Amino acid sequence: MTPPAPSLTTQVHAAQGLLGTVDVPTLAALLAQAPQQIEQALASLAASGPADADAAREAPLLAELLPRALQLLLNAEQIVRAAALVLQHGTPTQQLDFLEPAGWALFYSPAGRPLLGQLLGLNALQPRLQQGELLGLRHIWTIEVAGEPHQVERRLPVSTGLSAALRATLQARIAQMFDQPARAIQQAQLAIAGFPHDLYLPALLARYTLGLALLDAGYPQAAIAPLSLALKGANRDGATLLQIDALQALSAVHEQLDLGAPAQLYAQEAQRLSRLHGVREPDAPWPVDSDRAFPQLLDQAIQHLLAGQREAAALGLAELEQRERKAFFCIKWRNRLIHAQSFLASLRHDEAALRTIAAGYRAGTWAASNAYELELAVLQAGCALLAAKPLAADQLVGLAAELAARPLPLLARRLLCIAALGATPGADLAALLRWLDGEGEDMELQLEGDARWLAPKLVGPLAALLAAPGIVHHARARSCAGNLLAMLKSAESKPVAQLGMADAPPPLGLTGREWQVLRLIGERHSNEQIASALFVSAATVKTHINRIYSKLNIGSRAEAMQRARHLGA
Repeated sequence: MTPPAPSLTTQVHAAQGLLGTVDVPTLAALLAQAPQQIEQALASLAASGPADADAAREAPLLAELLPRALQLLLNAEQIVRAAALVLQHGTPTQQLDFLEPAGWALFYSPAGRPLLGQLLGLNALQPRLQQGELLGLRHIWTIEVAGEPHQVERRLPVSTGLSAALRATLQARIAQMFDQPARAIQQAQLAIAGFPHDLYLPALLARYTLGLALLDAGYPQAAIAPLSLALKGANRDGATLLQIDALQALSAVHEQLDLGAPAQLYAQEAQRLSRLHGVREPDAPWPVDSDRAFPQLLDQAIQHLLAGQREAAALGLAELEQRERKAFFCIKWRNRLIHAQSFLASLRHDEAALRTIAAGYRAGTWAASNAYELELAVLQAGCALLAAKPLAADQLVGLAAELAARPLPLLARRLLCIAALGATPGADLAALLRWLDGEGEDMELQLEGDARWLAPKLVGPLAALLAAPGIVHHARARSCAGNLLAMLKSAESKPVAQLGMADAPPPLGLTGREWQVLRLIGERHSNEQIASALFVSAATVKTHINRIYSKLNIGSRAEAMQRARHLGA
């Protein structure tokens, strides 16, 4: 026979007993049962009618019970369970009381952020959410999650009760998202100076924002310190989403510094945490009608270009150009679109389109330029070269000096190649040799991208360099030049990217070349065979494989072959 359900009074007193004064060792054992008994008592009260005698008698006890339960869970750092409890059973006042100490921790918790969204939505009209630190929490939700920084920018001047440091943090985030790195740096520095310590999560957000802004401004080396401090604080406080953001930013910093190994380590740790906590990974696809699909659609268009499918690429780029005219996209993606458009124009020998892009180049002082303005200037210089109107050496001197001073080695190397090919009366073979013989990780992989873009102007000088007697003293440069020349000549007759490729776009965030390498692995080709087929070095193939293994969490060659067959089915 089933025993009768305990009365409301019995449930309340049982829950109260668990919430009495306990020592820390006992607390861990009690937490396994306390939330269930508390929720059972609260649910029983909610199910009771207003005339219920038990409910009327125990209501004062339960009014005291929920705050004590929440405090117990907060003390034990069980913030998500506490949020679920107050969301289900708390009054608006109790919910806002809870958000004051716990809101920012929820914001940076993968499981807690959806609960925070519900709490903010339920209390959107409450006066307390219209001012002070709770308003700051609502603003950061609107900026980061809703993706509407412009809304917060309009509201900030009339937002009352915000501390100066929190207001500066919000302004820094808005400026960084609006491609204003100088303003973002200024506001982030004000915010950091205004916070008394780093034990407050918005102070870590300010450091993270400073690092991002320095990266965008073109000072990747300076970005390492604030991003590392943000990561350290996020690790300490269990702010998982901030950890992932900081790791991804540090990966981007080291990529700009041409330090592939640490960049990959940071990216792998970000991927590990994302998978562990069920967080969407950066390379995960978005619905094609979403504005956030812009980068992946751009990648698809570039893969069409590499595969020699010019009409498909042209259609994709035209669609992206229409999107760019209708909505705001950051300068990083606008630059990538311009790069792809110039690649297509070069393949079509459309010198008018190339000259239009190049016309924006303005020689002068570059000290105040951010990273993406410098990148655009290098793109414009490349387009001038491809349009048979190369810029004079004196027009590039200042830009080259600024890239070296920052330092921005990847852009500096690209500009070195452009300047070498545009020299008069003929290509500067000594400078071209320095381009091929430079230091840096994943060297040949980086050269390959620029070689494809500049192919119409590069084939002849590469052949001349390989014929020069002095090349015998530069083994690495000779190997790179030979591989690049073979790749470019092969692409003239048969697009290399069609080898090992299916008609479907690359899956799971892989680049087109990584997908190509994975399919060749699935066809049981060795690294040397893949290198020969793609006209790249074995080291370049190994780099691709390492990245594939990291992205797909593959542990062996056999697993890679199995995954290739599964994905290509």
